[in-house]
Amino acid sequence: MSPSKVKSLSTYEYPTETKERLKYAELEALDISKLNQPGGKQELAEQVLRFINKNGFFYVVGHGFSDEEVRQQYALCETFFDLPLEEKTRYLCDTAKGDFRGYKPQSTGKLATRDNDERYNIPKFTPEHERPHPQLIRDHWEEIRAFSLKVHNDVLLPLLRLFAYVLEIDEDYLIERHRYEAEGLEYLRYMKYHPRSAEADAQIGNIWAKGHTDYNTLTFLFHQPIAGLQVQTPEGEWKYVRSPRDAIIVNIADALEFLSGGYLKSTVHRVVRPPEDQADRPRLSLIYFARPEANILLKPVVSPLLQRLGLQSETEHFSHDVTAEEWARARIAKDHRFRTGLVDQREKEIIAGISQKYYD
Repeated sequence: MSPSKVKSLSTYEYPTETKERLKYAELEALDISKLNQPGGKQELAEQVLRFINKNGFFYVVGHGFSDEEVRQQYALCETFFDLPLEEKTRYLCDTAKGDFRGYKPQSTGKLATRDNDERYNIPKFTPEHERPHPQLIRDHWEEIRAFSLKVHNDVLLPLLRLFAYVLEIDEDYLIERHRYEAEGLEYLRYMKYHPRSAEADAQIGNIWAKGHTDYNTLTFLFHQPIAGLQVQTPEGEWKYVRSPRDAIIVNIADALEFLSGGYLKSTVHRVVRPPEDQADRPRLSLIYFARPEANILLKPVVSPLLQRLGLQSETEHFSHDVTAEEWARARIAKDHRFRTGLVDQREKEIIAGISQKYYD
């Protein structure tokens, strides 16, 4: 990656914040820089125990990412989606087989109401994921690699160690199931929601992405000022998620719910039409999806905390052993069938007796 190629990107500036008064969820912020301070781990663990059953969304601050680092990735994101469609479709992902590596285009025609975004997923930088990429991505390969590794090493791993401490299990238990060099699919996602007319959005209830949970371990969402992301509270109310410029939004996902015996609950969230003062702008997102290693069985850990709380057996159980890869591929393939019109009704069972829940 040469310096001249990095400088060729236009500087990315964030869209203006909405001036509308929205109902925001009150989320906690975990300052992970405290983990290396005396008493910091205990302080953060107490904070997790206070909020974890109220909201599965939380903020991470003290993460070490500069504003310039994040905006550089957004510049890449914006530039990628400006490429000609025929160039992007040379790198299609095979979602029919449960594979999200590469490009997923925006749906058109009668299927446009089901799928209004396009995505480019860059898997972790291990030999198994070697594949063609657009020249734009290759030109910035080492820069993207460094960004992805920083999320994994400096944000994911400290959080996994903290959650293991909260569960009163070996602090390396979750980390040992998320080794970067092991086979598995973590990825960085560039994403773009396309604006639609008020009339088109009204026909689908102004919902851009229906209420759902993610199927990985943790999802990291970098600053995005265009409002639209909402979380479902324990009371069933939808509230907006504010995106502070210095924070990463984190949501707990399915795999961590299974591994934690149901204590760390997968967050229900959706995306809706932005407020009117932002509704004509594309909504770019920079997201990192952390997932367990491919062959890890999604079995609940035995936790002294859960045993004391009487929660050890509350989570749903698969009818037979299911790996992290099998769970993810089943969910991706199921979503593919609905998105592409192969089925007209959302399928219920995902795999091994566990069903998809719908929230809209």
